[in-house]
Amino acid sequence: MTKKITISLPDELADEAQASGNASAYIAAALRERRRIQGDLAIMADLWGPGWQDGITDDDSARAARLVTGDAKADAA
Repeated sequence: MTKKITISLPDELADEAQASGNASAYIAAALRERRRIQGDLAIMADLWGPGWQDGITDDDSARAARLVTGDAKADAA
């Protein structure tokens, strides 16, 4: 089942969604990814307790982002 809604997005996000060719599917995938990430963060909090992320540095976050996007070559050097 689907439901039609109207949303407003900042110009750059609206352009990105429209450029995908199917803005509805693009936004649905983004929302599902956010839900998955929130679930993963909840699992980590259950495993390691509150505040587990306090020791994560900006460099750690940047490296993780590169790994997700497939640009891990910079980390191999």
